[in-house]
Amino acid sequence: MLNVFKKHWKRILALASLVVLLLVGFGLFRVVSFVGSTTGGGRSQGYLTTATPDVTTPTGVQNQVFNSLTGTPTPALPALTPTPDFSNSSLVQKVKGGAPVTMLLFGYGGYGHAGQWLTDTIMLLRYDPKNKTLLELNIPRDLYVFIPYGGANNGRWAKINTVFASIMEWDKPTQQSLDTRYRWDNDQKKYDSAANLLADTVELVTGQRVDYWAGLSFEGFRRFIDAMGGVEVNVQRYFIDHKYPRNDDDQVDASVMTVEFYPGKQLMNGERAIEYARSRYSDSPEEGNDFARSQRQMNLINAVKDKALKENLVLKIFDYMQALQGQLRFSLDFGEIASLANYLNSSEGKSLLQQTRLVPAVLNDKLLIDKTLDGAYILVPREGQGQYDQLQRWLRFAILNADMKDDEIKVQVLNSNGTPGIAAKFSDFLIGQGFRVLQEQDGENQEQSELLDYTMGKSPATVARLKSYLPNLKVTELSPDKKPANAPSGVDMQLRLGKDFNGNLPNLSVGNDNAGK
Repeated sequence: MLNVFKKHWKRILALASLVVLLLVGFGLFRVVSFVGSTTGGGRSQGYLTTATPDVTTPTGVQNQVFNSLTGTPTPALPALTPTPDFSNSSLVQKVKGGAPVTMLLFGYGGYGHAGQWLTDTIMLLRYDPKNKTLLELNIPRDLYVFIPYGGANNGRWAKINTVFASIMEWDKPTQQSLDTRYRWDNDQKKYDSAANLLADTVELVTGQRVDYWAGLSFEGFRRFIDAMGGVEVNVQRYFIDHKYPRNDDDQVDASVMTVEFYPGKQLMNGERAIEYARSRYSDSPEEGNDFARSQRQMNLINAVKDKALKENLVLKIFDYMQALQGQLRFSLDFGEIASLANYLNSSEGKSLLQQTRLVPAVLNDKLLIDKTLDGAYILVPREGQGQYDQLQRWLRFAILNADMKDDEIKVQVLNSNGTPGIAAKFSDFLIGQGFRVLQEQDGENQEQSELLDYTMGKSPATVARLKSYLPNLKVTELSPDKKPANAPSGVDMQLRLGKDFNGNLPNLSVGNDNAGK
């Protein structure tokens, strides 16, 4: 063997070099192909020029609640710090500088799927580096919206999950009826135009500017979860769905099957994760609606984030590339993604990720109502079709209170004041401020308002917010076993509204606007 090597070493070395070059070349080809198909979609200038227009007109319901409590007009929300222009400087520099960043994530069926371009998942993420919060707003697929494909005032009304498809399935002979920002000359630009139309529509609904977008097919999501080795998801409630589609494409198989989930943490592969996120027809009223579906999708995204933080994804980069090839596309270009990945892999970036708190903001039946239009189920704002003031104001509350909402604290107000109805009115006010409030009760009268904190000081943001409304509030920390016998299940804090509270809130500011400070 040694003699053979000595005699032919040049040929063996040349062959080995050729193999290495072929492997490197194949690897580079895969990388270049993946980068070309996945990155650089670009974000066209939307219809909003700032992060959030200042909403100065409160809703009638909020006016009534506040006026009945304080006798003064509802104050305007403080203006959020505008998101800077993202067209020139790097994303990493924005994050390091503490600027809030928004990204729209959307998921669609993809090829071989019935309704392949319908976006069953639409999620707006707003990351605030200063507060270290990531607010997740999941937009129901059945929300009935105006699609501005011909410009801000020229388009049609339809469900929001059809916006992306309206471009991807364009069947008219020309593109003349489209605004120039949504026109295309190749398939990749067609995808980007469709994504930008969806982002612009979301801007008009939420009042939040969309800085970036990312689209992922369901098949890509399945493959990605499997490449990760599955994710551990905490299922909150039992539910069963007897009408889950057996096949993505009903032309292949239109039959249905039963999927069932029990509460608790469980490892899910890609297929199981898709079933958990897409199930719509549970017999349970708590799970058989789009609002619960939105919450499950958030739970799944959080599980992926947790798994990503625990592992070094770079070690399996080719596995992920193979899973996502042709299934994922970003508006970010490759340089921005590479720079961000490098930063997040640094000690500073990892620390930032670990400290980031995920804050869900789920649109629910307090803001949206269901209707039937031409036999189809749709959701519209309670204010009326196309009226988003209350929704946008609610979202701004969620943004301003993101640090507090992460605590997930349940507060109960006790009437220790002696004035009939004052605890109920204060509870309504707290609900409007973003608190999770339990049914109020009567309490023994006392002079000074007092907060009984059964978390033992583990929720400082909530305590600070309550003290901003009641500067003389006394805070008493108690262990959970000190809760009174008549306290409702799950209560974390009880606010005894004392005689020192006269119905006025001297330090009211709707909460501290920490964003961008």
